[in-house]
Amino acid sequence: MMAVLAVACNSEPTLQSYYVDHQENDNFVVLDVPSSLFLGDNSNLSEEDRKALKSIRKANVLAFPVNDRNTEAYQNEKATIESILKDKKYKVLMKLGSSGRNVKVMYLGEENAIDEVIVYANDDTKGFAVARLLGDDMDFSALMKLMKSASKGDVNVNLDVLGDFGKEIEEKSGNKSSEF
Repeated sequence: MMAVLAVACNSEPTLQSYYVDHQENDNFVVLDVPSSLFLGDNSNLSEEDRKALKSIRKANVLAFPVNDRNTEAYQNEKATIESILKDKKYKVLMKLGSSGRNVKVMYLGEENAIDEVIVYANDDTKGFAVARLLGDDMDFSALMKLMKSASKGDVNVNLDVLGDFGKEIEEKSGNKSSEF
């Protein structure tokens, strides 16, 4: 009983709790999309690629576009999200960065049974975004192969589901071109 109480009292924020706590915050732009909406007809793919696609359940994106009215809040939220992502349970796949832009790709689970892929991108002039790709026993090597297929244009992805997401980021940032 003490162990249950100790776990219940743990106040360490998780990425999921951060996401839930901030999705109604006016500084953030949120996108939740089930995979069935953003994946088109991919019957031409190999069986392995189709299996990798089927292991993806949904994508969640939480973005904080920075503007001249929210820079202090941006710095605080950026520090909070980076603190959460330092937890050892988030295994880093790769880091990229140049000219003030940083991207970190992480995952939860094991390489052959990934539960969540996290992409964290930040740019102090544009803001930050955290994308969560949620699935069931996603396989890292299969996902990497799938990403190569996608980069060649072989994967049918319906970008129309993004709809007003980019426009909302643009409006909140005050910029005409907000690319994360």
